[in-house]
Amino acid sequence: MSLHRKFNCLAVLGLGLVVAAPAVAQSIPGAVLAKREPHHHLAYEDSTIRVLRVRVPPHDTTLLHEHDPDYFWIALGPSTLINVRPGTPDANISSADLAFHYAVGHFAHIARNPGNAPFDNITVELLEPQTDVRNLCETAVAGQPLDCPSPSGTGPIFAGATEHPALSTARLRVSLLTLAPGSTLRQTSAAKAVWVIALDTADTKHALVVNGGPRWVGGTFRGTGGEKWAVKNESSGEIRIIGVVKN
Repeated sequence: MSLHRKFNCLAVLGLGLVVAAPAVAQSIPGAVLAKREPHHHLAYEDSTIRVLRVRVPPHDTTLLHEHDPDYFWIALGPSTLINVRPGTPDANISSADLAFHYAVGHFAHIARNPGNAPFDNITVELLEPQTDVRNLCETAVAGQPLDCPSPSGTGPIFAGATEHPALSTARLRVSLLTLAPGSTLRQTSAAKAVWVIALDTADTKHALVVNGGPRWVGGTFRGTGGEKWAVKNESSGEIRIIGVVKN
């Protein structure tokens, strides 16, 4: 299955189905909250994370928008973006497909897409304070070294998938998981909470079948400690997903 799959926002559910979370007010004058910016589509929200599916068409520009909490984002396709932050020089950001990036929150910016292809990403805002942010196998935090664990066929929490650990904080661990055709992802050890985020919401309609307690909401589900669940790849190709584990 190609990694450059068509970004699918049509399967993102309406706001009425997003898990309730405390409201956050806009605090930077002239900016809208990221979740209310028209290019940012709110897919899932609880008290810990907020998942935004982002699409900026070619030669388009977002509104000035505010990211109050820290967040990470993963690129869906290679891209070049112009990052405009008031009071600082414009910055060109180039990203490879499926590269992770981490940003410290409480700032506002404008994103410009100068390219001929859409700028697609999944942004995950971390609604709890984060400390000790570290790169694992991805240079998500600029200027920090990698601390990549030894390769393994399974992660410390997940079985049935190949794990590419991306980054961690004192609270969370974030990985890219690859499910082979016919394989089943399971949680193998206790964690306070686990989130599974599909890169393409089309997969949650047909290819990624969940057995157990959780259900997909906007391409995301949350499993809690001790809850038994499994996700099977019913397709004929590999599928990659994001796994977030709360320590």
